[in-house]
Amino acid sequence: MRSLINNYALELKSDGQPSGHFYLDQAGAKAVAEEVLRTHGNITNNAAAFMAEHFASTWEHFDVNHDAIVEVERMPQFLRYFTGNALDIDLQ
Repeated sequence: MRSLINNYALELKSDGQPSGHFYLDQAGAKAVAEEVLRTHGNITNNAAAFMAEHFASTWEHFDVNHDAIVEVERMPQFLRYFTGNALDIDLQ
């Protein structure tokens, strides 16, 4: 979670002040997904093809309000769903 917040998340602002609420836009989520494929996936040879096939549908599944953001708290579930390991709780 720390890596998600420090490296990829954007913080919502309220009246120009930090709110403490973090989210990822599609570009940030894509960058995280690519990192997970490199570091935790067995798909390194075809990572681009895997991204092309699975990222958009995963994004649509988690961006339920179609506001182009996913809360940082939901990203572990996003990544497990994306990699097809929805029950794997060992992604760190």
